[in-house]
Amino acid sequence: MLRWTSAGAVTAPRTVQIRVQRSYPGRIRAGAPVPTRSMSPREIRANVTWFTEGLRGPRTQPCTQLVLSGVGVATRRDTTDVVALARSLGVQRIVLHVGLEDLDALDIPRFATLVDLLVVPVQSGSGALARAAAVLAEAATHALPVASNTVLSARGLGGLEAAARVLAQGRPSHLTFTYPFPINGGDPTEVPTPARALAALRPCLQLLDAAGLDARIKGLPACHLADQAHRLGRTANRWYVDADHQQAEALLFFPDVVAFHKEDICRFCDADGRCDGSFAPYLRRPGFPPLRPLDPLS
Repeated sequence: MLRWTSAGAVTAPRTVQIRVQRSYPGRIRAGAPVPTRSMSPREIRANVTWFTEGLRGPRTQPCTQLVLSGVGVATRRDTTDVVALARSLGVQRIVLHVGLEDLDALDIPRFATLVDLLVVPVQSGSGALARAAAVLAEAATHALPVASNTVLSARGLGGLEAAARVLAQGRPSHLTFTYPFPINGGDPTEVPTPARALAALRPCLQLLDAAGLDARIKGLPACHLADQAHRLGRTANRWYVDADHQQAEALLFFPDVVAFHKEDICRFCDADGRCDGSFAPYLRRPGFPPLRPLDPLS
């Protein structure tokens, strides 16, 4: 089913992300506004119901995947009840995103029986890698699938090899390296050029390949990934809910929160169907090459 937006028609998502907490400093920053408050248990339940039962109809489709995010989501008392409600309303897959601030108090045994996937940041600095390593090890003990995410920020490039060693040891089921999304008013020096990011990332990818792990890269177009274009990871659209954007006022991740950009020439690229594109603000900066179709022989 299609939904018409300011950027044209997009496929109606089957996933809803609920940012239950106001604070989420460890997240992958995008264009979502910072909510004015956290959500109440009643509001969370109402939104779970709205995006499942409320979307059952001839012109809508209910969500079958729920993503819970926000620092402190894992310690909220009502999280267990939210998961139970979602399951009862037909949600088949539940994903819990935790931030760096959550890792010390994360109750792995509790969530091993509640969620289908735990998304964990694996980032260098201030003991974060040691905490992430402990979470990966405990999750493996309890057979809880984990997806890792590592941000390719300029300040984080120097710690990529240390992060790769943690990943090779912890062996998450999914590994993603994410290029920073553009933020209004953000510091452009925090965003490395694609060439700089790839130069720092290649030794890490070789280490992960040797460990038999399949790492993916998101946020960069196929043509900027050069010899790593086979690692392209596409971002799935979803409904985005927070305290200020609930039920019918929810945002679409694309294009309300993040707007990827493609040129007309991208239609002739073999990777067009699996590539998100790039971000228009980056393409105007030095060191960011123009978009181009991939060489079919590459």
